[in-house]
Amino acid sequence: MINPISLLSLNWQSYFDILIVAILIYSLYVWVRGTRAFQILVGLGALGLLYGISSWSGLFLTSWLLQYLLGIILLLAIVIFQPEIRQLLEKVSPLAIIRLKGGPVPRAILTEIAETSFFLADQRIGGLLVFPRATPISDAIQDGIQLDSLVTRELLVSIFQKSSPMHDGAVIIEKNRMTKAGCYLPLSTREGLPPKYGTRHRAALGICEHRDTLCVVISEERGVVSLTRSGEIETMTGEDQLRQNLESALLPRIRSKSSIKESVAQAIASRLNYRELMQKNLVAKFMALGLSFLLWFVLVGQQWSEISLTAVLEYQNMPANMDIVSNPVNEIQVRVRGPRGSISILTPDQVRVMIDLNNVVPGSQTIDLTEDNLRLPFGVETTFMEPRSWTMEFDRLITRRLIIDYDLIGELPEGLELTDVVVDPPSIEFPGRENELKQIKQVITTPPIDLSQITDSQIIRTNLKIIPSLPYRFPTPEVMVSLSLMERVIPEEDSEQPLSENDEGLSSSDAPTLVRLVNRIGGVADNLPKNP
Repeated sequence: MINPISLLSLNWQSYFDILIVAILIYSLYVWVRGTRAFQILVGLGALGLLYGISSWSGLFLTSWLLQYLLGIILLLAIVIFQPEIRQLLEKVSPLAIIRLKGGPVPRAILTEIAETSFFLADQRIGGLLVFPRATPISDAIQDGIQLDSLVTRELLVSIFQKSSPMHDGAVIIEKNRMTKAGCYLPLSTREGLPPKYGTRHRAALGICEHRDTLCVVISEERGVVSLTRSGEIETMTGEDQLRQNLESALLPRIRSKSSIKESVAQAIASRLNYRELMQKNLVAKFMALGLSFLLWFVLVGQQWSEISLTAVLEYQNMPANMDIVSNPVNEIQVRVRGPRGSISILTPDQVRVMIDLNNVVPGSQTIDLTEDNLRLPFGVETTFMEPRSWTMEFDRLITRRLIIDYDLIGELPEGLELTDVVVDPPSIEFPGRENELKQIKQVITTPPIDLSQITDSQIIRTNLKIIPSLPYRFPTPEVMVSLSLMERVIPEEDSEQPLSENDEGLSSSDAPTLVRLVNRIGGVADNLPKNP
């Protein structure tokens, strides 16, 4: 099946390829238009179009028969169009493109030919003069009498007299010599020529179509002189016009060694007529361009190739309260197949692999990768993916609030009593994964506060320490611990009576423990829900 490719996705090489084919198609059209070969080529094009339609629609038997039939017809076409193919190869030869124009025919002889041509036209005497240029014509002409004589008016008139046995043939002029007379030329097979053109005109067109020549045709019936070149006939209005055209086509230009490059460039530019390129046969040129695009899509689009690449894995629709615990798979090895035109411009960014995590739950879960998870350009399909499945760990994201404990060591100096310890803030919230937060047993201040170094009430800046120590990282801001001290007052009567072993009560060393217990009970009470 044909897979169309977006024009915007083609690279410059593809556009250049299409342009070259369009030029070849248009050149082929110009070469065969008006001939029987054009009808044969139209038939071949119709068979090719039928083959493309049958391949696209899945008619396997029809496409198979047409495929072999086209192969046989193309082989026969090479045999049938052997002269035309040889002519085409001669025209595209580099020697023909950069040739030095024609043989060096002297200017005096060209003037003599122009005057003689219009003299014959006035006398209603027909004639045909052929000037070979870049390619030889010996194999394209028949019969002819060898002359090898100077070009003179009297000789030309005597040759083309009706009583002359050579008047129906053509005269071949090379340089300043008439080499042959009474030559028969191949007639043009072009259709649609005006009825006014007789055998001489068709012979002149025929030799110009087969070889690179210039012909002067004198019409016997109408008394008109015409110049034929490059398959076109132009009527001359006078001797001066004919002489100027002959001189521009046959006189050599004086060139120095240093100007060879300029002469080659001028020869190529003379063949590339930009005005004709932009204004002539626009319909045929656009049709050739459209046919070139169609051939590119049909032929290149049906040639499939494969490529391996690494695609980035995208995780989508992750719930806000879930997180990935295990190391995720980030890359997928993919092998894709498609039309050569699509594969040649394919980049890893155009191959997207997406996993939907909308329905994940806490715990282990197996992720399966299928073709539905891939997003590929149109006309491209996948043949291999690795890995196809893997296991991932997920956990719920929560926030846990814990009371901050303070750590006191040592004893207060004698005569001081700890009345209050306040931690600001008294508790802290830890955001994170649920299983990780459950492992936290206690949060205390660090480093421990040494009471033996405390002499008055003060506020101490401390950090926090999580117990037990975990490999996970949690936010641990600084906290302020406020210590309130007062001087201890001992009554005199109490100081004179020592305590016995049976006396009940707390000593001064037990005060910090009592304060800490009261604060923890108060902190727990603050976090309990209150009834309205």
